[in-house]
Amino acid sequence: MKDLILTAAIPFFLLLITLEFWWDRKQGSGYLRLNDAFGSLSLGIVSRTHALVVFSLGGLFIDSVLSQWRLMVWDSSSVWTWVFTFVAYDLSYYWKHRMGHTVNFFWAAHAIHHQSEDYNLTTALRQTSSDIFDWVFYIPLLLLGVPLEVFLTCGALNLIYQFWVHTQHIDKLGWMEKVMVTPSNHRVHHGQNPEYIDKNHGGVFVIWDRLFGSFQPELDDVNIIYGVRRPLKTLNPLWANVHVWQSLLFDAVHTKRWWDKLRLWFMPTGWRPTDMEARYPIAKSDLARFEKYDPVVDRASRGYAIFQLATAVLLLVYFVTHFVGLSYTLILLGFVMITLPLITSAWLLEARASALKWEVARLLSSGVGFVLAWPIMATSSVAIFGGYLALNSLAYLVCFGWRWSSQSAMVEAEAA
Repeated sequence: MKDLILTAAIPFFLLLITLEFWWDRKQGSGYLRLNDAFGSLSLGIVSRTHALVVFSLGGLFIDSVLSQWRLMVWDSSSVWTWVFTFVAYDLSYYWKHRMGHTVNFFWAAHAIHHQSEDYNLTTALRQTSSDIFDWVFYIPLLLLGVPLEVFLTCGALNLIYQFWVHTQHIDKLGWMEKVMVTPSNHRVHHGQNPEYIDKNHGGVFVIWDRLFGSFQPELDDVNIIYGVRRPLKTLNPLWANVHVWQSLLFDAVHTKRWWDKLRLWFMPTGWRPTDMEARYPIAKSDLARFEKYDPVVDRASRGYAIFQLATAVLLLVYFVTHFVGLSYTLILLGFVMITLPLITSAWLLEARASALKWEVARLLSSGVGFVLAWPIMATSSVAIFGGYLALNSLAYLVCFGWRWSSQSAMVEAEAA
């Protein structure tokens, strides 16, 4: 239900992103860059498709345990059930979100949302694919007996509300700043400045931050620097998802003390064993000289990346709406066919020398996979996959012809 609601909201999201892009260009603000927006949107797409492939621990726990241990049964037709659930869900979300900024293990999943060095509506869709234990924070609410359909719907509405606050084009909103999460106080949440870091964790209501001491208003004399202190410096959605996990795992494997290997995961965000700090220091952003990650590429690469985002969204909608009728093999194939072009397009936008060669290899391997899976496909699936591959091949020829030479050379030629 939650996925269907969020999928239904996609046209609304895309319309507002388009309007923000138009307004940003008209005002000359520069708040929205294609490469950063591509990174955010590709992560949003992958987060939705991966949910159809990966085994859900939360779903299993709810079905097999919570359904047997609920303290009472609530009337899902009652307005008060919906009001209570909506407010209580946001309180649970506040603590989940705050722990995501407090404990290494939870930050590894949540950091993805903060990697963007811009702040616009595409940032709202920059979601993780590894937050598989977020459901534990909602166990008390479900044990109280809140109907599952009400819980899931309120969760979707909570996320939809959070979309509009990811913009720099809306100033402070008077009385709302004291009660609701607004663009102003959520901009604070995304700042890596010392004054702003780890503040304003509410989803819909900012009153939780005021009650529990984590509120910080936006200051007129402190310009917000967006992003994370250890910059990602890539647009690859796969690496974005494993960036912090890889660092934690590296420290856990190489630190000498067994106690540090265990406690590392549950220590405050950013904590590292002292021997790892000494042997493998990690450079963090110098905020006084901060520069955004902004590779320069040619127009063909930018156009091709936009095309891949558009087709990925269409395939995402197809898989979410036809999930029940598809075999796991087709779902997995669809996930790969959606994810791989987002990775190779990211390399194009990063001006990697081998990006075009990888894209040709991706097209060829996708064609082989399509042929092998043909016997188990329904007619509609054959049309969807076949049409997708044909459009991909046509788009490649339009943008790059038969070229598969160095992307760096193309950038240099265009600059010259």
